[in-house]
Amino acid sequence: MVCSMRLFHDYRELVDKNDSDRIVTIGNFDGVHPGHQAVLSLGCRHATRLGLDLIVLTFEPHPAQILKVDEPTLRLVEPARKIELLDECGVDEVLAQRFDEEFASLDATGFVTEILVRALSARLVIVGDNFRFGAGRKGDIKSLSALGDRLGFDVMSLDLVTSGTAGISSSRIRDLVIRGEVARAGQLLGRYHEVPGTVARGMGKGASMGFPTVNLDEVEVLSPGPGVYAAWCDLPGKTVAAAAYTGSRPTLEHGKTLEAHLLDFEGDLYGQRLRLRFVERVREEIKFDDMDELVARIATDVAQIRGILEHGR
Repeated sequence: MVCSMRLFHDYRELVDKNDSDRIVTIGNFDGVHPGHQAVLSLGCRHATRLGLDLIVLTFEPHPAQILKVDEPTLRLVEPARKIELLDECGVDEVLAQRFDEEFASLDATGFVTEILVRALSARLVIVGDNFRFGAGRKGDIKSLSALGDRLGFDVMSLDLVTSGTAGISSSRIRDLVIRGEVARAGQLLGRYHEVPGTVARGMGKGASMGFPTVNLDEVEVLSPGPGVYAAWCDLPGKTVAAAAYTGSRPTLEHGKTLEAHLLDFEGDLYGQRLRLRFVERVREEIKFDDMDELVARIATDVAQIRGILEHGR
């Protein structure tokens, strides 16, 4: 995909180099879910009305990877995929700001004066109503508005978009994915949860049982909780149905894996990049008494998955 927007990686690239104001939206935008899209849509409308560019200020890596090293937040989308999704929302520019300890130490006032004013020339800043900023997350909507009044920009905040009785948030979607509730996670995302990875050589056990699999390595996003899933697998140039499995392989005792049996497909995919899109969990992880029982259950799983995906076309 060719992105039409402009991409920057450090606010200092933009300091004192702009001759026009901008509309600015700020957030991690992990997943670019409907809550994020509501903020972006509002930004696009105001950008059109005022004849200004809309820039998204986001952060790479996810701040939790720096601030909570003992509790890493596994992201919902890879950085490149997030940029694609933001581009699809019609933004003009993205500042994917490098987030490190130096940047994290910038206090709330410094964040506003150096980034929003000097670098981005903000005329209007649009954020979610739970927005916090600056070292220690001490800045909030009230302090942002006060700084805007003093420095010459307006602030708008949006309530969370809700589904059911709760707001749509990246953390809520992550919790669903971890629990294996990928169908519900997909409803909140507005698309299937995607896990990209590179095909690595496995132990060949799937092939010996009549169900060859592709084993994914270099996975940088959140994988669903243990179980068997109906999924779509995006290959170079085509999409095929897949029976995906993630877990610790308790029957074979070969350790944790993410793999997929591709239905009606033959070919060598080693070293290629592919993407699994998780549709529905078929069952939880089970330890079987013997290999015959495992093979029989896999055959049942594949038949069920075929039905799910054919019905959902």
